[in-house]
Amino acid sequence: MPRGSRFGPLGKKLVIVGNGRRSLNVTPAGKVLPCHAAESIAGLQFWNVREHSLADIWANSPAFNAFRGTAWMKEPCASCPRRELDFGGCRCQAFALTGDATATDPVCHLAPDHAQVAELAAVRTDAPYVYRRM
Repeated sequence: MPRGSRFGPLGKKLVIVGNGRRSLNVTPAGKVLPCHAAESIAGLQFWNVREHSLADIWANSPAFNAFRGTAWMKEPCASCPRRELDFGGCRCQAFALTGDATATDPVCHLAPDHAQVAELAAVRTDAPYVYRRM
């Protein structure tokens, strides 16, 4: 796999570090997120740095613990030999495309919803790129 590639040997998008495994994000309001897009997942509870220490949030908050480990994984992720490498893929992407944050990331070729991603990837337009204007 080329250095810096976003895709693994099976074409599956690699999660940069896994949800809440090595980094965190703090919003201007003080909410602590396991990734920059975690607020898109309905039902996650985010603790605030004004009410909890970062150490407490990292170790104990519901949002950080929701997708740690492998107990939350469904098949095919639960029995996949790559589950400890890709952590089941992107939870935010799975939620956005399937409505279920515990679903297999549809980018994975093993995902039941992979055809949806393949269909979207096949869409081609000849429209020119338009820069945003102020």
